Amino acid sequence: MNTLPEPLGDSLKHRLPQEIPSYGGYHTDSEEEGDGRSEGTKLLSVGLIWRAFRRHWWQVSLLWILGSTVLATMAYRRIKPTYDAMARVQVEPGEQSLYTSKSATPLEFAEFKETQVASITSPVVLSLALTEHPELFRLPMLQRTDDAESEIRRALKVVIVPKTNLIDLSLSSLDPAEPAIIVNAVLSAYLKYASTTSNQDIERRIEQLKADRDKRIRDLDMKRAELRRVSERIGAADEAGVKDRNQITSDDYRVWSDRLSQVEIDRIAAEAGLEQLRTEEELNNQELSRDELDRVVSDAFYAHPRIQEIQHEISQLKMKLDRVRSMARTGRDPSSTLVETQLRAKQGELNAWWSRLRPGLEKDLSMGRDGQERRRVMAEQEAALVSLKAEERSIRGRLDQMKVRSKTAGGDGLELEFVRHDTEAAAEMLYKVEGSLNQLEHEARSPIARVREVFQARPAKRPNVNHRTKIVALAPVAMFMMVMGLFVTLEARAGRVADPDELSSRARVQILGVVPPLPNASKPGTALLSRREDQRIQRRLDEFMLSLDHLRVSLCARPDRWGRNRHCVLITSACGSEGKTTLAAQLAERCVNAGMLTLLIDGDLRNPSLSRMLDASENDGLCNVLRGEVAAEDVMTVVGGGGGFHFLAAGTPRSDPNRLLQGDALGQLLARARESFDMIIVDAPPVLPVPDALIIGKWTDGAVLAVRYNMTRFSYVEKAQRRLAHVNVPVLGAVVNGTRVVGSSYDSPYIYNASSDAEADRMSEVEA
Repeated sequence: MNTLPEPLGDSLKHRLPQEIPSYGGYHTDSEEEGDGRSEGTKLLSVGLIWRAFRRHWWQVSLLWILGSTVLATMAYRRIKPTYDAMARVQVEPGEQSLYTSKSATPLEFAEFKETQVASITSPVVLSLALTEHPELFRLPMLQRTDDAESEIRRALKVVIVPKTNLIDLSLSSLDPAEPAIIVNAVLSAYLKYASTTSNQDIERRIEQLKADRDKRIRDLDMKRAELRRVSERIGAADEAGVKDRNQITSDDYRVWSDRLSQVEIDRIAAEAGLEQLRTEEELNNQELSRDELDRVVSDAFYAHPRIQEIQHEISQLKMKLDRVRSMARTGRDPSSTLVETQLRAKQGELNAWWSRLRPGLEKDLSMGRDGQERRRVMAEQEAALVSLKAEERSIRGRLDQMKVRSKTAGGDGLELEFVRHDTEAAAEMLYKVEGSLNQLEHEARSPIARVREVFQARPAKRPNVNHRTKIVALAPVAMFMMVMGLFVTLEARAGRVADPDELSSRARVQILGVVPPLPNASKPGTALLSRREDQRIQRRLDEFMLSLDHLRVSLCARPDRWGRNRHCVLITSACGSEGKTTLAAQLAERCVNAGMLTLLIDGDLRNPSLSRMLDASENDGLCNVLRGEVAAEDVMTVVGGGGGFHFLAAGTPRSDPNRLLQGDALGQLLARARESFDMIIVDAPPVLPVPDALIIGKWTDGAVLAVRYNMTRFSYVEKAQRRLAHVNVPVLGAVVNGTRVVGSSYDSPYIYNASSDAEADRMSEVEA
């Protein structure tokens, strides 16, 4: 006969910790300790993340190391640092002369700088750069493209430094030396282009000034000859008297004559500015190549809102046609014919729009990107020039009328004054023209540059933008978050029981109790534990036994179906390794401790782990009783000293256990046992793998489902409950095994101390 010493017995004491391993902290008393419990049905929590890491830590570590290595390697190879190079030029409007006075020029200096920015990326400058520097075609950036000019225009950034006359040319590339080579080539081509444009403008203006100087010399000679004739005719004395008498008329004529000179200067300046714009337009707005023009026109055409709508309708009709053809039984289905007709109509509408819009798009886009802006400025300049010419004609007419009135009134003195003033004005205009001519001839001999190089681009020594280091550093963090997210998702989808209250709400199973893990006791032969450690282990043992006592009271709270205070309970689980065998053995021991006559039956005939635990695997048992070979009373053993519980082993099955459990033999056995025992506990196989528990359960008062904390899944518990309910086996409730208690949830004065009782028993034996 096996013995089971108080309080747990050595035979179970060293085995049970392996049956119910220790799991993470969870407080079982929701009213007294709220910090240790999870938050109901909350999907994401710190506890869930910790359980996912603890359960899959080696998979997480392996995937994290491999993924971080791969991601960092890919980032190092794919993400290249970029190098920048920058050059700078300074633009100035040049010395202002008669024909470029600030008050009369149509282009403000800000617009002039914008024109220079557009000129740097114009086809003329870029083509000149590629022509004079053929080594550019061997650079990595330009080797990968068929249109080197477009690639440079795309990569080159030209910006005006705010509030300055400086323009920066910059370019980024993966090669340290490449940006400086391209930028300097474009800079050289632009300076040459600007110098050529400036020289041509100066030569044209010199020719205009020479022709105007000769014209004004002839005009001045005529004015002087007329002044001599008038002076000789009226005489000096009469002239002075007339001048005094007509001072107001003379001053009025002088004012309008000065106004005419200023308008004439403005008109000549406007003509020079308009001519300059026309020259720049001829140089800058070169026609695009046919292929590039077709591409630009096509992009602009398909960007039109109406064209996009037609394109969408055509794509919808094509999808509809494919769908109709796939469902059609014949080749010429009426539905497909109708869709084809609609598709051809839309294609015709698209072609009509192309014929309508293409000429205008080619006209607008053939002159380059800044053509429209230049045409707008030219239109404004032409309008201003027409206005100045009209004003000049009006003033000349007014002066002529004043001369006619003076002659009619007999004012010879006024005529002399008018002629003298015209002579002085002509001499002043000639002086200005000769001064401007001398200035331009000096510029032609020693040009005053309107565009000046400040500094050239230099090869970069260090990358300007290097995201490689950041990405490589962040790769392990990102990979860890991804891996943890994956396993947390898997853990959440697994739906393991991490909260007894959640089990009752989701699976709708009454929680009969929660059982903490059985603490590890010291093994024989090891050093004695410290007193503090021994007290900690003893306290956990006390809590473990109290939780079983709660379960015992819950099971015995109601009488059986015959009104007696005797019970027959089936201990099972949804799947294996749920701790049901240990729960059955320990519950039997606590029932005996409460003074109840208890019978423990190993009903797991396929895997008699309870019999092996109690060293009775070779004994005859339930199988032999059901076959009628022996009587149940002859094969029962008592486990534990001082009136322990009775134990009926599984026996030695020689055939399918399912056949032994069928019939009334098991029911008769349990009925006879009810007459002798207060509590009958049957350790049955799991519900889902085999049907044995369903057969045994119909002879009992109900089933108790053992649930492993943080391992059993809600779906398995629900399936087991449905199967038991289907065969009319009541589910009394569930017991959550392995729920660690964080601190004591009980007041220390009420904790049952088994070691004290054991010491008292030993003292009584010594005294006896």
